[in-house]
Amino acid sequence: MKLSKSAIAVVAASFVSANVTAASLDFRHEYRGKTDQHSSRVKMGNTFENNLSIDLELKFKGADGEFMKDLQNNGSEIGINYKWAINSEWALQPGMPIEFGASSDTYKPQLRVTYTPDAVDDLSLSARYRLDVKPGEDEKKFRNRYTFNAGYKIENLSLGIELNYYKSHDSDYLLYDGKDTNYENNLTAHYKMGNWTPWLEFGDVSINELSSTRELRSRVGIRYSF
Repeated sequence: MKLSKSAIAVVAASFVSANVTAASLDFRHEYRGKTDQHSSRVKMGNTFENNLSIDLELKFKGADGEFMKDLQNNGSEIGINYKWAINSEWALQPGMPIEFGASSDTYKPQLRVTYTPDAVDDLSLSARYRLDVKPGEDEKKFRNRYTFNAGYKIENLSLGIELNYYKSHDSDYLLYDGKDTNYENNLTAHYKMGNWTPWLEFGDVSINELSSTRELRSRVGIRYSF
């Protein structure tokens, strides 16, 4: 199912809402080295005074994964999150991203807990659980995703590491190397220059659910905050 025009309108209208405390527009291009695939996405995000945030992703790619050639729709996603600060160090953030694909939709209820220790400036640690649900599927209906993030800021430079582990509910739902588990690791670097933030990400990812081969996924992006 494609993302409805009404959903796009809601996100677009939120950009001009008087209650918005932060908004951003982010462009990302991705290249997978082993499979020689290019893809891109544009993401718009807003955070409101009540700590509710909403974002929209529009994804596209070239025909046969070629670089910016014969661009076509590659799916879309809308996400809603709420951040609850327990105290100065701990926060909970439940959320519900919904991905709209060409053949099926995926609902992604999730919960993140974040720890920013007062004793260590500019350090952030977080853990997230997400359940990927595809209502129209049978064997491929449920997939667990466990994520750990660590980030450290040095003046305008932010460095991060992300570790992901996947486990499907059905043993016939294969994820990597013919098994029902998979993993993905990412390293990130962001550098803030006023309203602009260029960034890089390098990820260790699998090429498909049957092969044991892995590849480097390189991402480069630019974010404008206002």
